[in-house]
Amino acid sequence: MVNRLSSSFFIAIALMMMSIAMLPIIRSAFGIDDAIQIQFFTAIMLLIGGLMCGLTGMLLLVKRQPQLPEASSEANSKHADTNSQAAMIHASGLLIFTGIPLANFLACYFIWVNTRSESRVLDTHGREAICQQITLYLYLLVSMFMALLIVGVFAALLLLLLHLVFTIIAIIKAKGGAVFRYPANISIIDRHILPTPLS
Repeated sequence: MVNRLSSSFFIAIALMMMSIAMLPIIRSAFGIDDAIQIQFFTAIMLLIGGLMCGLTGMLLLVKRQPQLPEASSEANSKHADTNSQAAMIHASGLLIFTGIPLANFLACYFIWVNTRSESRVLDTHGREAICQQITLYLYLLVSMFMALLIVGVFAALLLLLLHLVFTIIAIIKAKGGAVFRYPANISIIDRHILPTPLS
């Protein structure tokens, strides 16, 4: 049943639910409202629902991407700005700190889909980064369930801090021509690693 629904349907529902949960917090942070105009439990439940819909949409998007043929995937792997494009794929993960729901995944997915046919290097970096974005949202979903016990708030903050550190390391490695394997990254899609070091 889920496979028959469009991934954009789930992503639209996720964006709506997460925006409703985050808007009062953002309004309060910018001083528009004196206090947060949403109850903690309501915000957590909206975030949980949004994360679940978002994860479903993300999984449908990446699982429907065709495998690249082996012959053409190596075609332009020595392109001059491959390392910069690979770094940009990883850097899109930092968009989570903008507060825009799913911005990091959508940007990462868009860059990966549009560059993956250029070289196997970019496909490899994209697969690693896509798996990281989905894994992050999965861990955040678990921490939202734990947030009902308050400890999840600290878990979510720790996850975001680790995501920041690992993303910066991945950007630096990509600029240097290497592939960074994110720790505790779940292989949502095949994350093949190039057999030889990138140059």
